[in-house]
Amino acid sequence: MKLHGIVLVLPSAVLLIAGIVFAQAPDTPTNFTQTLDHALRLARMHRYAEAEAVIKGLPPPPDHEQRIAFYRLKAAIASGLGHSDAAAQNMEVASRLAPENTDLRLAAGIARLQAQVETHINPAATLAGLRSAVLPPEQEIEIRLRLAEILSQAGLYAEAATDFKAACRLAPARADLLFDLALARFRIGQLDAALASAEQAKALEESGSVESLIGDIQEKRGDSLAAVHSYQAAVTLEPAEERHRLALGLELLRHQTFDAALVVLNQAATLFPQSVRMKILLSLTFHFVDRSPDAVRTLLEATQLDSNDETAARYLGEITLEDSADPDPAAVAQVCKFADKEPKSWSANVFCGGILLRIARESGNPSRKPEIFRRLQHAVRVAPGEALARCQFGKALEWTEDWHEARTQMEACVRLDPDSPEGHYHLSRIYRRLGLTGLASQQTLLQEEGAQHQSEESVRRTKTVTQFLVLLER
Repeated sequence: MKLHGIVLVLPSAVLLIAGIVFAQAPDTPTNFTQTLDHALRLARMHRYAEAEAVIKGLPPPPDHEQRIAFYRLKAAIASGLGHSDAAAQNMEVASRLAPENTDLRLAAGIARLQAQVETHINPAATLAGLRSAVLPPEQEIEIRLRLAEILSQAGLYAEAATDFKAACRLAPARADLLFDLALARFRIGQLDAALASAEQAKALEESGSVESLIGDIQEKRGDSLAAVHSYQAAVTLEPAEERHRLALGLELLRHQTFDAALVVLNQAATLFPQSVRMKILLSLTFHFVDRSPDAVRTLLEATQLDSNDETAARYLGEITLEDSADPDPAAVAQVCKFADKEPKSWSANVFCGGILLRIARESGNPSRKPEIFRRLQHAVRVAPGEALARCQFGKALEWTEDWHEARTQMEACVRLDPDSPEGHYHLSRIYRRLGLTGLASQQTLLQEEGAQHQSEESVRRTKTVTQFLVLLER
């Protein structure tokens, strides 16, 4: 089975108990067999903790076949509970009881591999043994896919690609295997090989997933036009798949094709009205084309869909803080509400505190000064290495004319973000208040240099787009 390029083989626990039967043996008490059978039924229902409790303290049955099944059951329960090392140990006991049984030997090897990758032990010897087994083609394909799944989950994509390649060699007409090989190669940066495998998969069977992967590969290869064409093809082939429209919209934003992105994302937001991610992308597009009220409105809609979404809350805070228009009261309330729910989030508190500071300075109303300082001090305490926290707290101290402490914070601000004209501007003002005219003049020069650099619209826009999209892609 496969979903969006992720190999889905039956879970280890399910595989380990496949075919187990606890038939009554002549030398085994009836109630003992019934207990094992009860535990087996629980395990098959994925009620592993209950199954473990049922067989806890039971000795291995005297019957040879039942003893093998007993250790397989213990391995399955351990695997289901996430105890991969115990699962491997029990499977190895079962395998030693029937050394001629190839299936048991393979199952023990796979259980050992799972334990090794989870504990970061080099699995080379185990892989070599499993890969060298002489098996019928269909069984080898199944084993190779199981290995690839375990290796992929551990981030060992180069090793996974080895097994996907072997599976493709055994079944060259299976588009799904070629797709998985392409995905593994893409993840290890073998872009030309990944593209070749993806094109082979496409030739066998067209699908939105294949086209979307080709788009990802082309983007990494630097061919944005080809990437857009592939993402468009994915949307055409599978119009009901939200992820293809997200990929297309993101690609258009990445290369600042804003008008096209607005068309794509507006339509997508209508088709997927409950998609928080789609609303976030649409709001960013509005922001990039200087339609901030629309950006704020769309982000508020996103937070209404999921008030706990950190990305939507952060973008709402950042856009509200930076926008030249008066802050939207609903946006301010939502940003600060999120900060109250997430007290450990430095960014939520710095955006709320920064926005409240801006409102207080522009209105001349200091009534929320204690809250402003509480939030900004908390942000600096939690994240002293974040420029935004230092800069906003420095501005608050400048506002209250605490010049010496303001100097400390704004010096940290410009040290952490040396390209910020605003930071240099505020530090220059603080130095002048302290009578440090030479240092103030230096900051003025740095401010002018930063402003000149950012005055180029393309540079400013590229930096803004990059900053937003890097956060979104995380």
